Amino acid sequence: MFQAPVSKLSRFALWLALLSAVGAITAGPVYQLGLLDLHAAMGVLTAAVAGGALSVVAGALAVRATLGLHGKRGRGRAVLAIAVGVVVVAVPSPYFVASVTAPAIHDVTTDTDNPPAFDALAKGRDAAPNAVEYPGERAAAKQAAAYPEVAPRIYQGAGRERVFAAVESAAAELGWRVAAADSAAGLLEATHRTPWFGFIDDIVVRVAETGEGVRVDIRSASRVGESDLGANAGRIGAFFEELDRRLGAGGRY
Repeated sequence: MFQAPVSKLSRFALWLALLSAVGAITAGPVYQLGLLDLHAAMGVLTAAVAGGALSVVAGALAVRATLGLHGKRGRGRAVLAIAVGVVVVAVPSPYFVASVTAPAIHDVTTDTDNPPAFDALAKGRDAAPNAVEYPGERAAAKQAAAYPEVAPRIYQGAGRERVFAAVESAAAELGWRVAAADSAAGLLEATHRTPWFGFIDDIVVRVAETGEGVRVDIRSASRVGESDLGANAGRIGAFFEELDRRLGAGGRY
Protein backbone atom coordinates (compact mmCIF):
# COMPACT_ATOMS: atom_id res chain seq x y z
CA MET A 1 0.00 0.00 0.00
CA PHE A 2 1.35 3.37 -0.99
CA GLN A 3 2.13 5.74 1.90
CA ALA A 4 2.71 9.40 1.16
CA PRO A 5 6.07 10.82 2.25
CA VAL A 6 6.31 13.18 5.22
CA SER A 7 6.50 16.83 4.21
CA LYS A 8 10.01 18.14 4.71
CA LEU A 9 8.54 21.64 4.88
CA SER A 10 6.41 20.69 7.88
CA ARG A 11 9.50 19.41 9.68
CA PHE A 12 11.40 22.58 8.85
CA ALA A 13 8.49 24.78 10.00
CA LEU A 14 8.20 22.99 13.34
CA TRP A 15 11.92 23.05 14.09
CA LEU A 16 12.09 26.73 13.16
CA ALA A 17 9.09 27.52 15.38
CA LEU A 18 10.58 25.66 18.35
CA LEU A 19 14.00 27.26 17.88
CA SER A 20 12.36 30.69 17.68
CA ALA A 21 10.40 29.99 20.85
CA VAL A 22 13.59 29.07 22.69
CA GLY A 23 15.26 32.26 21.49
CA ALA A 24 12.31 34.42 22.55
CA ILE A 25 12.03 32.81 25.98
CA THR A 26 15.74 32.97 26.79
CA ALA A 27 16.51 36.47 25.46
CA GLY A 28 15.46 38.08 28.75
CA PRO A 29 17.12 35.63 31.16
CA VAL A 30 20.48 35.66 29.34
CA TYR A 31 20.43 39.46 29.58
CA GLN A 32 19.63 39.34 33.28
CA LEU A 33 22.48 36.88 33.83
CA GLY A 34 24.89 39.21 32.03
CA LEU A 35 25.64 36.70 29.29
CA LEU A 36 24.56 39.20 26.61
CA ASP A 37 24.36 42.97 26.62
CA LEU A 38 21.04 44.67 25.94
CA HIS A 39 21.73 45.24 22.25
CA ALA A 40 22.62 41.58 21.67
CA ALA A 41 19.66 40.31 23.71
CA MET A 42 17.25 42.47 21.74
CA GLY A 43 18.87 41.12 18.57
CA VAL A 44 18.11 37.58 19.73
CA LEU A 45 14.50 38.55 20.43
CA THR A 46 14.14 40.24 17.04
CA ALA A 47 15.58 37.20 15.28
CA ALA A 48 13.21 34.95 17.23
CA VAL A 49 10.17 36.97 16.19
CA ALA A 50 11.32 36.92 12.56
CA GLY A 51 11.80 33.17 12.81
CA GLY A 52 8.36 32.77 14.34
CA ALA A 53 6.78 34.70 11.49
CA LEU A 54 8.65 32.58 8.93
CA SER A 55 7.54 29.39 10.65
CA VAL A 56 3.91 30.49 10.33
CA VAL A 57 4.36 31.00 6.59
CA ALA A 58 6.23 27.71 6.19
CA GLY A 59 3.62 25.90 8.27
CA ALA A 60 0.79 27.28 6.15
CA LEU A 61 2.54 26.12 2.97
CA ALA A 62 3.14 22.73 4.57
CA VAL A 63 -0.55 22.39 5.45
CA ARG A 64 -1.38 23.10 1.83
CA ALA A 65 1.05 20.37 0.75
CA THR A 66 -0.80 17.82 2.90
CA LEU A 67 -4.17 18.45 1.25
CA GLY A 68 -5.69 16.49 -1.59
CA LEU A 69 -5.61 12.87 -2.66
CA HIS A 70 -1.84 12.83 -3.10
CA GLY A 71 -1.04 15.13 -0.19
CA LYS A 72 1.99 14.49 1.97
CA ARG A 73 1.94 13.57 5.64
CA GLY A 74 2.92 15.99 8.42
CA ARG A 75 -0.14 18.17 8.81
CA GLY A 76 0.02 17.92 12.61
CA ARG A 77 3.59 19.21 12.62
CA ALA A 78 2.62 22.04 10.29
CA VAL A 79 -0.36 23.08 12.44
CA LEU A 80 1.79 22.98 15.59
CA ALA A 81 4.44 25.09 13.87
CA ILE A 82 1.79 27.69 13.01
CA ALA A 83 0.49 27.73 16.60
CA VAL A 84 3.94 28.10 18.15
CA GLY A 85 4.98 30.71 15.59
CA VAL A 86 1.90 32.80 16.24
CA VAL A 87 2.64 32.84 19.99
CA VAL A 88 6.28 33.76 19.40
CA VAL A 89 5.21 36.70 17.25
CA ALA A 90 2.21 37.80 19.32
CA VAL A 91 3.73 37.98 22.81
CA PRO A 92 6.59 40.44 22.06
CA SER A 93 4.68 42.39 19.40
CA PRO A 94 3.35 45.07 21.80
CA TYR A 95 6.94 45.93 22.71
CA PHE A 96 7.94 46.28 19.07
CA VAL A 97 4.89 48.46 18.38
CA ALA A 98 5.71 50.62 21.42
CA SER A 99 9.30 50.99 20.24
CA VAL A 100 7.94 52.76 17.17
CA THR A 101 5.03 54.69 18.70
CA ALA A 102 6.35 55.69 22.14
CA PRO A 103 8.50 58.82 22.48
CA ALA A 104 12.23 58.43 23.09
CA ILE A 105 12.10 59.31 26.78
CA HIS A 106 12.83 57.23 29.87
CA ASP A 107 12.02 59.66 32.70
CA VAL A 108 8.40 60.75 33.27
CA THR A 109 7.08 62.99 36.03
CA THR A 110 3.96 64.92 37.00
CA ASP A 111 6.09 67.99 37.76
CA THR A 112 8.56 68.77 34.98
CA ASP A 113 9.43 72.17 36.51
CA ASN A 114 10.39 70.75 39.90
CA PRO A 115 10.54 66.96 39.56
CA PRO A 116 10.80 64.89 42.75
CA ALA A 117 14.45 64.02 43.32
CA PHE A 118 15.96 60.61 44.00
CA ASP A 119 17.92 60.30 47.22
CA ALA A 120 17.92 56.74 48.54
CA LEU A 121 18.05 55.43 44.96
CA ALA A 122 20.61 57.95 43.70
CA LYS A 123 23.54 55.55 44.16
CA GLY A 124 21.85 52.86 42.09
CA ARG A 125 21.06 55.32 39.34
CA ASP A 126 24.61 56.71 39.36
CA ALA A 127 25.84 53.22 38.46
CA ALA A 128 23.30 52.89 35.63
CA PRO A 129 23.49 54.30 32.08
CA ASN A 130 20.64 56.80 32.59
CA ALA A 131 21.44 59.82 34.75
CA VAL A 132 19.94 60.46 38.17
CA GLU A 133 19.08 64.04 37.16
CA TYR A 134 15.88 64.78 35.24
CA PRO A 135 16.69 65.11 31.49
CA GLY A 136 15.26 68.63 31.18
CA GLU A 137 13.10 70.68 28.82
CA ARG A 138 13.41 68.45 25.74
CA ALA A 139 12.13 65.42 27.66
CA ALA A 140 9.39 67.56 29.21
CA ALA A 141 8.21 68.70 25.78
CA LYS A 142 8.12 65.13 24.45
CA GLN A 143 6.22 64.01 27.53
CA ALA A 144 3.66 66.79 27.20
CA ALA A 145 3.01 65.86 23.57
CA ALA A 146 2.76 62.11 24.19
CA TYR A 147 1.23 61.94 27.67
CA PRO A 148 -0.82 65.06 28.41
CA GLU A 149 -2.75 63.08 31.04
CA VAL A 150 0.34 62.78 33.25
CA ALA A 151 -0.34 65.42 35.91
CA PRO A 152 -0.34 65.77 39.70
CA ARG A 153 -3.33 64.87 41.85
CA ILE A 154 -4.90 67.12 44.48
CA TYR A 155 -6.80 65.33 47.24
CA GLN A 156 -9.18 67.40 49.30
CA GLY A 157 -10.62 66.41 52.65
CA ALA A 158 -7.72 64.09 53.46
CA GLY A 159 -4.73 65.05 55.56
CA ARG A 160 -1.18 64.49 54.42
CA GLU A 161 -0.68 61.55 56.78
CA ARG A 162 -3.70 59.72 55.39
CA VAL A 163 -2.62 60.41 51.81
CA PHE A 164 0.92 59.21 52.52
CA ALA A 165 -0.42 56.03 54.10
CA ALA A 166 -2.49 55.48 50.97
CA VAL A 167 0.63 56.02 48.85
CA GLU A 168 2.45 53.31 50.82
CA SER A 169 -0.41 50.83 50.48
CA ALA A 170 -0.75 51.60 46.75
CA ALA A 171 2.97 50.97 46.26
CA ALA A 172 2.64 47.61 48.03
CA GLU A 173 -0.40 46.66 45.94
CA LEU A 174 1.47 47.46 42.72
CA GLY A 175 4.38 45.26 43.72
CA TRP A 176 6.95 48.03 44.15
CA ARG A 177 9.98 47.41 46.35
CA VAL A 178 10.10 50.36 48.74
CA ALA A 179 13.63 51.66 49.36
CA ALA A 180 12.69 54.58 51.63
CA ALA A 181 9.52 56.02 53.11
CA ASP A 182 9.58 59.25 55.12
CA SER A 183 6.10 60.35 56.15
CA ALA A 184 7.43 63.53 57.79
CA ALA A 185 9.09 64.63 54.56
CA GLY A 186 6.28 63.19 52.44
CA LEU A 187 8.66 61.18 50.26
CA LEU A 188 8.59 57.55 49.15
CA GLU A 189 11.19 55.91 46.88
CA ALA A 190 10.75 52.47 45.34
CA THR A 191 11.85 50.28 42.46
CA HIS A 192 10.03 48.02 40.05
CA ARG A 193 11.70 45.18 38.16
CA THR A 194 10.15 43.86 34.95
CA PRO A 195 9.75 40.06 34.92
CA TRP A 196 11.17 39.20 31.49
CA PHE A 197 14.31 41.28 30.99
CA GLY A 198 14.60 42.40 34.60
CA PHE A 199 14.72 46.11 33.76
CA ILE A 200 14.77 48.25 36.92
CA ASP A 201 12.69 51.42 37.03
CA ASP A 202 12.96 53.87 39.91
CA ILE A 203 10.00 55.69 41.42
CA VAL A 204 9.78 58.64 43.80
CA VAL A 205 6.48 59.99 45.15
CA ARG A 206 6.16 63.39 46.83
CA VAL A 207 3.22 64.32 49.06
CA ALA A 208 2.81 67.97 50.07
CA GLU A 209 0.18 70.24 51.63
CA THR A 210 -1.07 73.06 49.41
CA GLY A 211 -3.80 75.66 49.68
CA GLU A 212 -6.04 73.48 47.53
CA GLY A 213 -5.44 70.22 49.35
CA VAL A 214 -2.80 67.51 49.47
CA ARG A 215 -0.81 67.38 46.25
CA VAL A 216 0.79 64.14 45.07
CA ASP A 217 3.57 64.17 42.49
CA ILE A 218 5.37 61.14 41.12
CA ARG A 219 8.40 60.49 38.97
CA SER A 220 9.16 57.16 37.32
CA ALA A 221 12.47 56.69 35.51
CA SER A 222 14.16 53.74 33.81
CA ARG A 223 17.80 52.95 34.54
CA VAL A 224 18.58 51.72 31.02
CA GLY A 225 17.29 52.47 27.53
CA GLU A 226 16.67 55.67 25.63
CA SER A 227 12.96 54.85 25.44
CA ASP A 228 10.86 53.21 28.16
CA LEU A 229 8.27 52.01 25.59
CA GLY A 230 5.58 53.89 27.53
CA ALA A 231 6.14 51.90 30.74
CA ASN A 232 6.71 54.85 33.07
CA ALA A 233 3.64 56.80 31.96
CA GLY A 234 1.60 53.61 32.28
CA ARG A 235 2.98 53.04 35.78
CA ILE A 236 2.02 56.57 36.84
CA GLY A 237 -1.51 56.06 35.53
CA ALA A 238 -1.84 52.76 37.39
CA PHE A 239 -0.54 54.37 40.58
CA PHE A 240 -3.11 57.16 40.53
CA GLU A 241 -5.90 54.70 39.78
CA GLU A 242 -4.88 52.74 42.87
CA LEU A 243 -4.56 55.91 44.94
CA ASP A 244 -7.98 57.15 43.80
CA ARG A 245 -9.46 53.82 44.83
CA ARG A 246 -8.21 54.40 48.35
CA LEU A 247 -8.88 58.13 48.68
CA GLY A 248 -11.66 58.84 46.20
CA ALA A 249 -11.36 60.67 42.88
CA GLY A 250 -8.78 63.42 43.02
CA GLY A 251 -8.31 66.65 41.12
CA ARG A 252 -5.98 66.92 38.16
CA TYR A 253 -4.03 69.91 36.80
